[in-house]
Amino acid sequence: MMSRKKIKIKFKILLVILIMILIIILVNIDKENHNININEVNDYKYILVNKKNKLSSDFIPDNLVEVKDCSIDKFYLEEETANAYDKMCLDSINEGLNISITSAYRSYEEQKDLYFTYLKLYGKSYVDKYVAVPGHSEHQTGLAIDLESLECDIFRNSKEYLWVRENAHNYGFIIRYQKGKEKITGYSAEEWHIRYVGKNAAEYIYKNNITFEEYYDLFLK
Repeated sequence: MMSRKKIKIKFKILLVILIMILIIILVNIDKENHNININEVNDYKYILVNKKNKLSSDFIPDNLVEVKDCSIDKFYLEEETANAYDKMCLDSINEGLNISITSAYRSYEEQKDLYFTYLKLYGKSYVDKYVAVPGHSEHQTGLAIDLESLECDIFRNSKEYLWVRENAHNYGFIIRYQKGKEKITGYSAEEWHIRYVGKNAAEYIYKNNITFEEYYDLFLK
């Protein structure tokens, strides 16, 4: 029969092992869902915000400007993004198209209100697919835009969408959430949601039919 002393020793060893396992789990959780240090991002337009990478609740881009064209309401974007969108907008008008913005920069609090409104209306399964948790939304970066066609109620059925799909990369934008890439991005396809990453990255992503997560892992991680 095992002595009481040996039982105590085995219990202490087991307790140490359990504590070490708990520490490892907590560290990995932190790595999986960590806050982004803006100062560590060499070029702001390459910042990756998704279900695993979070912005702080008080983060606001320091160079927000009002969008000049192709916008019915007052919206703001990061300045380089706004300039690229203005150029894309004017070129689309020359092609006889009619695009507009439905959403651009959103603060943490605005995203919080949006998230809980949709959660109440449609439930968790819906928001998990389409609505980012506060702090995890690209809209807080000022780099993301939701588009609409003023000629067609469903954007993916519009000529505006077809033009954006084939030309957005020429202005530095990508369609952020693509059909068939849901397991990588974490979201269902959103044809209306474009994200500014600059011309070089956008062209590579477009030509190779990859997501920004995949591009980030290849060149920016």
